[in-house]
Amino acid sequence: MITYKCRNCGAQLKVSDAGGFSCSYCGCRAFMSDSELRGNEAFRQKILSFYMAKAMAREDDYSGDDLWEETGNVSFIMDNSKPLTIAYMDKYIYPGMECFLAKKNVVYVFDDDKEADMFMKGLLSLTFPEADMKLDRCFPMLTQRLHLKDGREVLVFVRKPYFYPVEVFAPLKAEHLAWVISRMENICCALEFSEISHGDISTASVFVNPVTHEGMLFGDYRNLKRFSTQGDLKKIRETAKQVMERDSGPSELFAFLDSKPRANAYEDFEYWDTVIEKGFGGHKFVRF
Repeated sequence: MITYKCRNCGAQLKVSDAGGFSCSYCGCRAFMSDSELRGNEAFRQKILSFYMAKAMAREDDYSGDDLWEETGNVSFIMDNSKPLTIAYMDKYIYPGMECFLAKKNVVYVFDDDKEADMFMKGLLSLTFPEADMKLDRCFPMLTQRLHLKDGREVLVFVRKPYFYPVEVFAPLKAEHLAWVISRMENICCALEFSEISHGDISTASVFVNPVTHEGMLFGDYRNLKRFSTQGDLKKIRETAKQVMERDSGPSELFAFLDSKPRANAYEDFEYWDTVIEKGFGGHKFVRF
Protein backbone atom coordinates (compact mmCIF):
# COMPACT_ATOMS: atom_id res chain seq x y z
CA MET A 1 0.00 0.00 0.00
CA ILE A 2 1.30 3.47 -0.92
CA THR A 3 1.00 6.26 1.65
CA TYR A 4 1.77 9.94 1.31
CA LYS A 5 2.93 12.03 4.26
CA CYS A 6 2.15 15.68 4.89
CA ARG A 7 5.33 17.73 4.51
CA ASN A 8 4.11 20.15 7.16
CA CYS A 9 3.10 17.86 10.06
CA GLY A 10 3.93 14.34 8.91
CA ALA A 11 0.37 12.99 9.05
CA GLN A 12 -0.94 10.67 6.36
CA LEU A 13 -2.62 12.54 3.52
CA LYS A 14 -6.09 11.71 2.24
CA VAL A 15 -7.42 12.02 -1.31
CA SER A 16 -9.47 15.21 -1.46
CA ASP A 17 -12.61 15.94 -3.47
CA ALA A 18 -11.02 19.01 -5.02
CA GLY A 19 -8.11 17.06 -6.49
CA GLY A 20 -4.80 15.88 -5.07
CA PHE A 21 -4.43 15.24 -1.35
CA SER A 22 -5.29 17.03 1.87
CA CYS A 23 -4.15 16.74 5.48
CA SER A 24 -7.00 16.33 7.95
CA TYR A 25 -4.80 17.67 10.78
CA CYS A 26 -3.18 20.86 9.50
CA GLY A 27 -5.18 21.42 6.32
CA CYS A 28 -2.21 21.43 3.93
CA ARG A 29 -2.74 20.28 0.37
CA ALA A 30 -0.45 18.41 -2.01
CA PHE A 31 -0.70 17.43 -5.65
CA MET A 32 1.04 14.80 -7.75
CA SER A 33 2.74 15.83 -10.97
CA ASP A 34 2.01 14.15 -14.30
CA SER A 35 5.45 12.52 -14.20
CA GLU A 36 4.72 11.02 -10.78
CA LEU A 37 1.39 9.64 -11.95
CA ARG A 38 2.94 8.18 -15.09
CA GLY A 39 5.48 6.45 -12.90
CA ASN A 40 2.74 4.51 -11.13
CA GLU A 41 0.10 3.54 -13.66
CA ALA A 42 -1.89 1.37 -11.25
CA PHE A 43 -2.16 4.22 -8.75
CA ARG A 44 -3.05 6.63 -11.55
CA GLN A 45 -5.95 4.41 -12.61
CA LYS A 46 -7.18 4.23 -9.00
CA ILE A 47 -7.06 8.03 -8.73
CA LEU A 48 -9.00 8.41 -11.98
CA SER A 49 -11.58 5.87 -10.82
CA PHE A 50 -11.93 7.71 -7.52
CA TYR A 51 -12.63 11.05 -9.21
CA MET A 52 -14.99 9.43 -11.70
CA ALA A 53 -16.99 7.92 -8.83
CA LYS A 54 -17.04 11.29 -7.04
CA ALA A 55 -18.25 13.04 -10.19
CA MET A 56 -21.03 10.49 -10.71
CA ALA A 57 -22.11 10.83 -7.07
CA ARG A 58 -22.36 14.61 -7.43
CA GLU A 59 -24.42 14.21 -10.62
CA ASP A 60 -27.03 12.24 -8.69
CA ASP A 61 -26.96 14.36 -5.53
CA TYR A 62 -30.24 16.25 -5.18
CA SER A 63 -29.57 17.34 -1.58
CA GLY A 64 -28.56 20.88 -2.57
CA ASP A 65 -31.22 21.27 -5.25
CA ASP A 66 -33.49 23.51 -3.16
CA LEU A 67 -35.17 25.28 -6.07
CA TRP A 68 -37.53 22.41 -6.85
CA GLU A 69 -40.81 22.51 -4.97
CA GLU A 70 -44.03 20.59 -5.40
CA THR A 71 -46.90 22.67 -6.76
CA GLY A 72 -49.21 19.80 -7.68
CA ASN A 73 -49.57 16.09 -8.24
CA VAL A 74 -51.48 13.82 -10.56
CA SER A 75 -52.32 10.11 -10.35
CA PHE A 76 -52.86 7.44 -12.98
CA ILE A 77 -53.56 3.71 -12.96
CA MET A 78 -51.02 1.56 -14.79
CA ASP A 79 -52.04 -1.49 -16.83
CA ASN A 80 -50.94 -3.72 -13.93
CA SER A 81 -53.57 -1.90 -11.77
CA LYS A 82 -50.88 -0.21 -9.65
CA PRO A 83 -51.08 3.56 -9.08
CA LEU A 84 -48.64 6.00 -10.63
CA THR A 85 -48.43 9.35 -8.83
CA ILE A 86 -46.36 12.21 -10.22
CA ALA A 87 -45.51 15.10 -7.91
CA TYR A 88 -44.52 18.03 -10.09
CA MET A 89 -43.21 21.58 -9.94
CA ASP A 90 -44.60 22.55 -13.33
CA LYS A 91 -46.44 21.00 -16.25
CA TYR A 92 -46.58 21.80 -19.94
CA ILE A 93 -49.50 20.97 -22.22
CA TYR A 94 -48.91 19.90 -25.84
CA PRO A 95 -51.34 18.48 -28.39
CA GLY A 96 -51.60 14.78 -27.59
CA MET A 97 -49.33 14.87 -24.53
CA GLU A 98 -48.52 16.47 -21.18
CA CYS A 99 -45.06 17.06 -19.71
CA PHE A 100 -44.40 17.14 -15.95
CA LEU A 101 -41.30 18.57 -14.24
CA ALA A 102 -40.81 16.12 -11.36
CA LYS A 103 -38.09 16.03 -8.70
CA LYS A 104 -35.81 13.53 -10.44
CA ASN A 105 -37.56 13.09 -13.76
CA VAL A 106 -39.24 14.78 -16.68
CA VAL A 107 -42.37 12.73 -17.33
CA TYR A 108 -44.33 12.71 -20.59
CA VAL A 109 -47.87 11.32 -20.67
CA PHE A 110 -49.13 10.63 -24.21
CA ASP A 111 -52.69 10.09 -25.42
CA ASP A 112 -51.66 6.72 -26.89
CA ASP A 113 -48.66 4.54 -27.73
CA LYS A 114 -48.42 5.90 -31.29
CA GLU A 115 -47.68 9.38 -29.98
CA ALA A 116 -45.01 7.95 -27.66
CA ASP A 117 -43.52 5.96 -30.55
CA MET A 118 -43.28 9.13 -32.65
CA PHE A 119 -41.50 10.89 -29.79
CA MET A 120 -38.95 8.08 -29.38
CA LYS A 121 -38.43 7.81 -33.14
CA GLY A 122 -37.50 11.48 -33.22
CA LEU A 123 -35.21 11.20 -30.21
CA LEU A 124 -33.47 8.10 -31.57
CA SER A 125 -32.77 9.84 -34.88
CA LEU A 126 -30.07 11.89 -33.16
CA THR A 127 -26.46 10.96 -33.94
CA PHE A 128 -23.29 12.40 -32.44
CA PRO A 129 -19.73 12.87 -33.70
CA GLU A 130 -17.26 10.40 -32.20
CA ALA A 131 -14.98 13.28 -31.21
CA ASP A 132 -17.67 14.78 -28.96
CA MET A 133 -19.84 12.00 -27.57
CA LYS A 134 -20.66 14.13 -24.51
CA LEU A 135 -23.23 15.91 -26.68
CA ASP A 136 -25.65 13.08 -25.90
CA ARG A 137 -25.88 14.55 -22.38
CA CYS A 138 -27.70 17.50 -23.93
CA PHE A 139 -30.72 15.38 -24.81
CA PRO A 140 -33.33 13.38 -22.83
CA MET A 141 -32.24 10.05 -21.35
CA LEU A 142 -35.06 7.49 -21.07
CA THR A 143 -35.33 5.47 -17.86
CA GLN A 144 -38.81 3.92 -18.10
CA ARG A 145 -41.73 3.36 -20.42
CA LEU A 146 -45.06 2.64 -18.76
CA HIS A 147 -48.52 1.67 -20.01
CA LEU A 148 -51.64 3.13 -18.41
CA LYS A 149 -54.92 1.26 -18.05
CA ASP A 150 -56.82 3.86 -20.07
CA GLY A 151 -54.54 3.34 -23.09
CA ARG A 152 -52.23 6.27 -22.48
CA GLU A 153 -48.45 5.86 -22.57
CA VAL A 154 -45.78 7.29 -20.25
CA LEU A 155 -42.12 8.04 -20.98
CA VAL A 156 -39.92 8.84 -17.99
CA PHE A 157 -36.66 10.74 -18.53
CA VAL A 158 -33.88 11.73 -16.12
CA ARG A 159 -33.85 15.24 -14.69
CA LYS A 160 -30.37 15.72 -13.27
CA PRO A 161 -30.01 17.92 -10.16
CA TYR A 162 -30.19 21.69 -10.79
CA PHE A 163 -31.58 21.35 -14.34
CA TYR A 164 -34.61 23.61 -14.91
CA PRO A 165 -36.31 25.32 -17.85
CA VAL A 166 -34.42 28.52 -18.57
CA GLU A 167 -37.59 30.55 -17.95
CA VAL A 168 -37.26 29.70 -14.25
CA PHE A 169 -34.16 31.91 -14.04
CA ALA A 170 -35.47 34.86 -16.08
CA PRO A 171 -34.62 37.68 -16.38
CA LEU A 172 -30.98 36.83 -17.06
CA LYS A 173 -28.14 39.30 -16.99
CA ALA A 174 -26.07 39.43 -20.18
CA GLU A 175 -23.12 37.48 -18.74
CA HIS A 176 -25.43 34.60 -17.81
CA LEU A 177 -27.47 34.80 -20.99
CA ALA A 178 -24.18 34.40 -22.90
CA TRP A 179 -23.48 30.88 -21.62
CA VAL A 180 -27.13 29.91 -22.10
CA ILE A 181 -26.89 30.95 -25.77
CA SER A 182 -23.61 29.02 -26.04
CA ARG A 183 -25.34 25.85 -24.83
CA MET A 184 -28.23 26.38 -27.24
CA GLU A 185 -25.75 26.85 -30.09
CA ASN A 186 -23.98 23.62 -29.02
CA ILE A 187 -27.29 21.80 -29.12
CA CYS A 188 -28.09 23.17 -32.58
CA CYS A 189 -24.71 21.93 -33.82
CA ALA A 190 -25.70 18.44 -32.64
CA LEU A 191 -29.00 18.78 -34.47
CA GLU A 192 -27.12 19.97 -37.58
CA PHE A 193 -24.84 16.94 -37.39
CA SER A 194 -27.95 14.73 -37.26
CA GLU A 195 -29.42 16.68 -40.21
CA ILE A 196 -32.63 17.40 -38.33
CA SER A 197 -34.56 20.37 -37.01
CA HIS A 198 -36.15 20.18 -33.55
CA GLY A 199 -38.76 22.87 -34.05
CA ASP A 200 -39.63 23.35 -30.36
CA ILE A 201 -36.78 25.39 -28.87
CA SER A 202 -38.40 27.65 -26.27
CA THR A 203 -38.07 29.03 -22.76
CA ALA A 204 -39.80 25.88 -21.48
CA SER A 205 -37.92 23.25 -23.50
CA VAL A 206 -34.37 24.53 -22.96
CA PHE A 207 -33.15 23.27 -19.58
CA VAL A 208 -30.01 24.74 -17.99
CA ASN A 209 -27.90 23.93 -14.95
CA PRO A 210 -26.75 27.18 -13.28
CA VAL A 211 -24.09 25.31 -11.29
CA THR A 212 -22.27 23.56 -14.15
CA HIS A 213 -23.50 25.73 -17.06
CA GLU A 214 -24.75 22.64 -18.92
CA GLY A 215 -27.83 22.60 -21.11
CA MET A 216 -30.44 20.06 -22.24
CA LEU A 217 -33.21 20.20 -24.81
CA PHE A 218 -36.56 18.66 -23.88
CA GLY A 219 -39.82 19.79 -25.49
CA ASP A 220 -41.56 17.90 -28.31
CA TYR A 221 -39.56 15.38 -30.37
CA ARG A 222 -42.51 14.13 -32.42
CA ASN A 223 -42.13 16.61 -35.26
CA LEU A 224 -38.41 16.53 -36.04
CA LYS A 225 -37.76 17.32 -39.67
CA ARG A 226 -34.97 16.26 -42.02
CA PHE A 227 -33.80 19.69 -43.06
CA SER A 228 -31.75 22.72 -42.06
CA THR A 229 -31.63 24.07 -38.49
CA GLN A 230 -32.45 27.61 -39.68
CA GLY A 231 -35.73 27.55 -37.77
CA ASP A 232 -34.00 26.36 -34.59
CA LEU A 233 -31.34 29.07 -34.87
CA LYS A 234 -34.08 31.67 -35.18
CA LYS A 235 -35.79 30.24 -32.09
CA ILE A 236 -32.52 30.54 -30.14
CA ARG A 237 -32.67 34.28 -30.71
CA GLU A 238 -36.36 34.47 -29.81
CA THR A 239 -35.85 32.43 -26.63
CA ALA A 240 -32.88 34.55 -25.55
CA LYS A 241 -34.87 37.77 -26.02
CA GLN A 242 -37.69 36.40 -23.86
CA VAL A 243 -35.45 35.56 -20.87
CA MET A 244 -32.90 38.40 -21.03
CA GLU A 245 -32.76 41.37 -18.71
CA ARG A 246 -33.79 44.42 -20.69
CA ASP A 247 -31.13 46.91 -21.82
CA SER A 248 -28.38 44.68 -20.43
CA GLY A 249 -25.33 43.65 -22.44
CA PRO A 250 -22.83 44.73 -25.09
CA SER A 251 -23.88 45.97 -28.52
CA GLU A 252 -22.52 42.78 -30.09
CA LEU A 253 -25.12 40.76 -28.17
CA PHE A 254 -28.02 42.84 -29.47
CA ALA A 255 -26.64 42.68 -33.00
CA PHE A 256 -26.55 38.88 -32.75
CA LEU A 257 -30.10 38.64 -31.39
CA ASP A 258 -31.41 40.84 -34.22
CA SER A 259 -29.39 39.09 -36.90
CA LYS A 260 -30.52 36.55 -39.48
CA PRO A 261 -29.13 33.07 -38.69
CA ARG A 262 -26.12 31.99 -40.68
CA ALA A 263 -26.34 29.28 -43.33
CA ASN A 264 -25.95 26.45 -40.80
CA ALA A 265 -25.45 25.85 -37.08
CA TYR A 266 -21.67 25.57 -37.37
CA GLU A 267 -21.34 28.99 -39.02
CA ASP A 268 -23.83 30.46 -36.58
CA PHE A 269 -21.77 29.14 -33.66
CA GLU A 270 -18.64 30.71 -35.17
CA TYR A 271 -20.49 34.03 -35.35
CA TRP A 272 -21.61 33.67 -31.75
CA ASP A 273 -18.03 32.92 -30.74
CA THR A 274 -16.96 36.32 -32.12
CA VAL A 275 -19.65 37.91 -29.94
CA ILE A 276 -18.17 36.16 -26.90
CA GLU A 277 -14.66 37.39 -27.77
CA LYS A 278 -15.50 40.97 -28.73
CA GLY A 279 -18.51 41.64 -26.54
CA PHE A 280 -17.67 39.68 -23.39
CA GLY A 281 -13.86 39.59 -23.47
CA GLY A 282 -13.62 35.85 -24.12
CA HIS A 283 -14.95 32.70 -22.56
CA LYS A 284 -15.34 33.00 -18.77
CA PHE A 285 -17.12 30.88 -16.19
CA VAL A 286 -19.33 33.44 -14.44
CA ARG A 287 -20.81 32.01 -11.25
CA PHE A 288 -24.59 32.21 -11.38
